[in-house]
Amino acid sequence: MLWQRVFTAIPLAALVIWLILFQSTEIVIYVLLAVTLLSGLEWARLAGVPQLAWRFGYAVMLSFVAWYFLEQQLLWVRWYIMLAALWWLLIAVYLPCVKPETITWRSSLLTLLSGLLIVPAAVMAMTILHAGFQGPQWLLYGLLLVWLADIGAYFSGRRFGKNKLAPDLSPGKTREGLYGALLTTTLYSLIASVYFDLELTGIVLLLVLSILLTLVSVVGDLYESLLKRTANLKDSGKLLPGHGGMLDRIDSVLAAMPVLVVGLHWWIQPFFRVTL
Repeated sequence: MLWQRVFTAIPLAALVIWLILFQSTEIVIYVLLAVTLLSGLEWARLAGVPQLAWRFGYAVMLSFVAWYFLEQQLLWVRWYIMLAALWWLLIAVYLPCVKPETITWRSSLLTLLSGLLIVPAAVMAMTILHAGFQGPQWLLYGLLLVWLADIGAYFSGRRFGKNKLAPDLSPGKTREGLYGALLTTTLYSLIASVYFDLELTGIVLLLVLSILLTLVSVVGDLYESLLKRTANLKDSGKLLPGHGGMLDRIDSVLAAMPVLVVGLHWWIQPFFRVTL
């Protein structure tokens, strides 16, 4: 299973890095909209929408919302992203108190509404990042942080994991794995701060932001686990061998990107002033 994940992840990671560093923001937007379409299909499935036609309609709506705000309502994009960042911080407080239950029309509606906020906001955040000063590098920083958090948590959890982090949502996650993720991303952010030539204040703020992003990325993973358990599904889909569906691969990214943009904008450099 591990090798299957690795063989799937390596070419995907190489493709993403090439796309971010060597393609224009316009191309990045179209790719992100395609990912949104695939993610929307899976999100509707997690919400309990049975008909494929309705799932597709929901996916198209998510893509349209992301495109519409980026192309027609750019001034409102910052508020959309900030709302999503606040939502993830609130969910971090909510998750420890919740247990998966049988899906109902209320939980289904809430899942659909949350997807309408979460997925387009992540697309907007990644687009804004890519279009800004050193944008491709900052976007890659955020993605690598999420990936390294996942890797650090995996190996630290396997070696030292004893205490469950959220047994009702994801029995495989441990507190020791979280500590490993935090250590990995902190070291990574120290190296990144040298690359971005940050002063001492910027370095400290980036380290604080990296801790917050690591925690939020875990929240994104746990939230998708809640949706899957509520829908009685093991994976969001079967698109990526060894990983499951598209959402299984990007759940942490969806949570981290809005928080990253807001944190960078207020602490490191402004990003909401860019024009696409």
